[in-house]
Amino acid sequence: MRHRPAAWALALVLVPSLALAGHRVDLNFNVNIDHDTPNLTCSDIEMRFWEDYKHRGDIVTVRRDQAVALTLGGASPLRVRASDHGGVRVQAATGSSASAMVCMAAGDRSEAEANALLDQLRVRNENGELSVTGPEDADWAAYIVISVPRGAKLDLSAENSELALVGVNGRFTMRTTNGPIMVADVAGEVDGESVNGPIQFRGHAGDIRLAAQNGPVDVKLDVPDWTGKGLDARTSNGPVQFSAPAGLRTGVQVEGSAHSPFIWNGVARPSYDEWRRSHSVWLGEGPVTVRLSTVNGPVDIQAPGNTGKAKPKSTSKDVGI
Repeated sequence: MRHRPAAWALALVLVPSLALAGHRVDLNFNVNIDHDTPNLTCSDIEMRFWEDYKHRGDIVTVRRDQAVALTLGGASPLRVRASDHGGVRVQAATGSSASAMVCMAAGDRSEAEANALLDQLRVRNENGELSVTGPEDADWAAYIVISVPRGAKLDLSAENSELALVGVNGRFTMRTTNGPIMVADVAGEVDGESVNGPIQFRGHAGDIRLAAQNGPVDVKLDVPDWTGKGLDARTSNGPVQFSAPAGLRTGVQVEGSAHSPFIWNGVARPSYDEWRRSHSVWLGEGPVTVRLSTVNGPVDIQAPGNTGKAKPKSTSKDVGI
């Protein structure tokens, strides 16, 4: 049975791009996506360029879509590179073949100028890599929606854009510097890292490793039992937020440090003995399968209050924290 994640909407506002010589561009860009949409299309993605709040209507945003047939199944994963404005979403295909839809946008003072910029974009699908190229420091964007069958292998990367996995089963790596990472209703193997962007996880299955250096980590289990090897989600300097349903049976450990304020269901718990001693809490039953940790950030737990009830017999070192 497939469990859908809670409704997620992404709204990214990116810093203005630089101006090309002889071409008036100094625009902001935002993209809005409801990731609860199971079979996302370009028409479901809102992309808009704008100058400032006083002159939002002075800029014309023009859209263009391009379908791409993909070949998967080789020894190496398909590499997908996100543009600076836009992102990549991977979702389950309705059939047995893989495909991509590239949703492109450009902004300028007139429709003709925006279309001229779109004419310069190139979708490249060669040598095992999918990407979109265009003029540097110009006001264009590309959001790539990839539909894959079960067992797909992909390598996703971005600098400032979002990387998202929704409802897929396969092997995925995700690397971004400043963009967010989102993983929802995914099975298989996921290895995701973000330097400064936030990480969100919704689901209950797979062999999942997620790491952030400076961004927050938000994990929500949507059923009481984990299926698969487990989840390891951690951040060095960001906050950790965890929620779970009633009747949680999967063993969960949430670890902080002496620098980590501890909140349980909205209430500060500085006097909790186990937290003061080891800076960890345990939930659920049985061996630890889900692990979350932060070094310097606060910890916020929204879960049934069975604190300490499922503490494993092994030490924190034994369970890999």
